[in-house]
Amino acid sequence: MSKNNNQSLWMGVSFLVVGLALGMVINTGGASLFANITGSDTPPTTVVDNSDEAVAAQVDPSKLDTVSADVDDDAFLGDADAPVTIVVFSDFQCPYCERFYTDSMGTLIEEYIDTGIAKLVYRDFPLPMHQNASMAAQAAECVRKQDGTADDVAYFQMHDLLFETQGDWSNNADAQGMIEALAKDNLGVDISACLDSEQMKAEVEADYTAGRGYGISGTPSFFINGKKLVGAYPYLVFQKIIDYVRP
Repeated sequence: MSKNNNQSLWMGVSFLVVGLALGMVINTGGASLFANITGSDTPPTTVVDNSDEAVAAQVDPSKLDTVSADVDDDAFLGDADAPVTIVVFSDFQCPYCERFYTDSMGTLIEEYIDTGIAKLVYRDFPLPMHQNASMAAQAAECVRKQDGTADDVAYFQMHDLLFETQGDWSNNADAQGMIEALAKDNLGVDISACLDSEQMKAEVEADYTAGRGYGISGTPSFFINGKKLVGAYPYLVFQKIIDYVRP
């Protein structure tokens, strides 16, 4: 996984000029991202500083909504008893979910998950506009099911492969064949029968339904000990919220 290179332009910062694309994929009825971090729906009209430090300075964890998001029985990284739980609802075909993976997740793992401070639970939220998102989510679940070990190493290996090759399979006519080959060639797992029979479709749909119940309309959406954060933020934002909520 790539570390945050501190050069990412915060995808989705709504204090940029009106008209700049939000740093998340909106499904329907999404709340203002600016309101999410500041408590106000009114964005400034000029860009002053879009560095990671400036973005983090705009985030007030005390103003984020608090929602009790269940971890269900989904795959997770880290210590099961970690004092901070990060639940992410994500879409393997979403470019902003890939941005989080590329820019922030690696450092988050090194600094908080591998050190026992936090665990990260991955839940599926395939947006209907993404024709291959549900199939990709099912593929990762198929790998997890067929791996059969007590941990979720294989699941997250498939998770990484899907994001790292997103540009290849995302809009490809043979996306399923490509994803099956990813699992077979890299992990030695044949998921073709599992995908063909849609064995894990109900699992993916249950996550999606749960996410809608938590008010999610876009991805990626995070619940950090319940603090709701929506969008592809830089690592420093996660650091600030984790340090706020940790016991």
